[in-house]
Amino acid sequence: MPSLKPARLLTRSARDYHVAVVGSGPAGFYTSKYLFKKAGDTLKIDMFERLPTPFGLVRFGVAPDHPEVKNVINDFGVIARMPSFRYFGNIEVGSQPSLEDLRKLYDAVVLCTGASGERLLGIAGEESFGVVGAPAFVKWYNGHPDYQDLKLPSTVHGESAVVLGQGNVALDVARLLVRPPRDLDATDMERAAVNTIASWQKSGLRTVHIVGRRGFVQAAFTNAELRELLTCSDEVLPVVDPEELALCRNEASEEELSKSRMKKRSVDILDKTMAANFAEMGSTSKRILRVHFLRSPQEVLSEDGGVRGIRLGRMKLQGEPGRQVAAPTEEAALEISCGLVVRSVGFDITPFNGLPLKSNRVPHTQGCVETSSDGLGGLYVSGWLKRGPQGIIASNIGDAQETAARLWNDLQHQSAKPPRSSPDSFVSSLPRPVSFEDWKKLEAEEHRSGHEMGKAAAKFTRGCCEGVIFKAQTEGCCQGRIYTRAAQSCCGGRSLYDSETHGCCLENGAQVYRYGSYNCCRRPKGICRIRPGKATCCS
Repeated sequence: MPSLKPARLLTRSARDYHVAVVGSGPAGFYTSKYLFKKAGDTLKIDMFERLPTPFGLVRFGVAPDHPEVKNVINDFGVIARMPSFRYFGNIEVGSQPSLEDLRKLYDAVVLCTGASGERLLGIAGEESFGVVGAPAFVKWYNGHPDYQDLKLPSTVHGESAVVLGQGNVALDVARLLVRPPRDLDATDMERAAVNTIASWQKSGLRTVHIVGRRGFVQAAFTNAELRELLTCSDEVLPVVDPEELALCRNEASEEELSKSRMKKRSVDILDKTMAANFAEMGSTSKRILRVHFLRSPQEVLSEDGGVRGIRLGRMKLQGEPGRQVAAPTEEAALEISCGLVVRSVGFDITPFNGLPLKSNRVPHTQGCVETSSDGLGGLYVSGWLKRGPQGIIASNIGDAQETAARLWNDLQHQSAKPPRSSPDSFVSSLPRPVSFEDWKKLEAEEHRSGHEMGKAAAKFTRGCCEGVIFKAQTEGCCQGRIYTRAAQSCCGGRSLYDSETHGCCLENGAQVYRYGSYNCCRRPKGICRIRPGKATCCS
C-alpha cells in the first residue's frame, strides 16, 4: 500500500486537527486514508461505528462466494493501525452521542453511513409474506446481527423464486439461490442461511427468474456478474428467451450498443450461450436461472397472506438513445407461480437526525454540507450518502478524495479555535466501545471457529460483549475471552468451549474438550490427541 504521508511538506498548524468519521465501510476508510495523505501527522481521526464489527457492506454486502472482493479489508487494516487513528465500534451516533455533540467536540465530522433503506415497487400484494427486500435478504445471509430473525417462508411455492431487478446485487441473490449448498457452506455465509436455501431446494425450488423492466443494453449488471451465471455451477442452466433478446434490439438500443464495448461483449454471453440453452429448459434436470427482459411487475399474487405468484407486464422501449424508458404494452401479462419474491430495485437513504435532506438526497458542495460555525465543526459526507446508492466499492475512492481535499482546505482556512472540550475525555466515557484490537481478536476467533466447521469463517451474529468475545447464538455475552457456541452459558477465561455440548471443559491440565461428543475428556500426563467425531476419549 502506498505511503500515507503527505505528498509535500505542510506548515504545521497551531494545533493538531481532530476529525470524526461516522461509519466504517469503504467510504469511511477511504476518506480517512486521503485525509491522512493530505494532512499527515497534523491530523487525528476517530471512527465511530454502530455495530461492533467494522467494514460495512464489505462484510455484510459482498456475496459470500466473492471472497476476493473482500481483500480490500487488508488495506483498511493499515489505516486502522495508524497511530493517529482510533476505532470505536458499538457506538451509535445520532442517539447517544448526537451528531451535534460530535460537531461540538471535533473540528469536522464526516458522515459515511451509506444508504440502509430501499425503494419499494408500489404494487398490489407487495406486503405479502414471502416478499423481501434485497438489502435485508443480503444482510441476512451475510450474518448481519440486525437481520438474523428475518421472516422467510419455510418452503417455496411453485418451485420458483423471482428476483426483481437486474443490478449486480440481483444477480448475486439469484446465483446464491441456485448454487449447491455444499459450495455455499464452504464460504463465510451464515450457516442458518445455507440451511434455509438447502431446504428450499430440497422442497422443490428449481427455477429462479431475474426480471428487468428494460432491455439488456440498459441493464445495470456488469459482464463479470453476467458471465458468472454461466460458471457458478455445473448443476445450473442459465437461459434467456431469444425472441425476448430480439425485442430488446430496437433502433435506439442498437445505437447505444454500438457505442459500448462492454455491452457488445454481453451479446456473446446472452446470445451465444444463454439463448442457446433456452431449448433445454423443458428437458434439463438442472436448476434454472432464467433472465427476463422488458417485463415489469404489476401485482404480487397472494393467498392467505403469502406469496403464490407474480404478474409481469410486457414493456417496450421508447425515447432517444441513452434516454430510453420502459412503457407498457397491450400484450397479455405473464404469470409465474412462485413462493419467494426478492425486490432488488435499489437502496435509499434513510433520515439521519441533524443531517439536511432535499428530495431524499444530501445537499453538498464537494462533500461539504455545512462549514464550521458557531462552535460547531464542519459537516461533510462521503460515499453513498454523498452521491446516492450506486457504484462498486472502488467508486468510493473518487468520492473520498474530493471530500478529503475539501475538508482539509476548509480546515486550513478556518480559525484554529480549540473545541469546547477534549474528544479524549469524551471517548473515555463511551459505554462498552469495541476497539480495532478487540475486533482483530474477534476476527481470529471467527476464522478459527469457521475452520473447525469447514468454513472460511463463522461470523458472530448476536450482540456484543462487555468483554472481548461474542457469545454466538445466545442472548448474552461472555465475561471472559472464550465464547460458548450454540450453548447457553459462558466458559471461564481458563476454559475451552465444547462445541457440541452445553457445558465447558477445563483447560488447566485436568480436562480438554472432546469435539463431537457430549462430555469432556480426561487429560493424561502425556499429550492428548483429540479425535474429532469419535465416541471415545484420547488415551
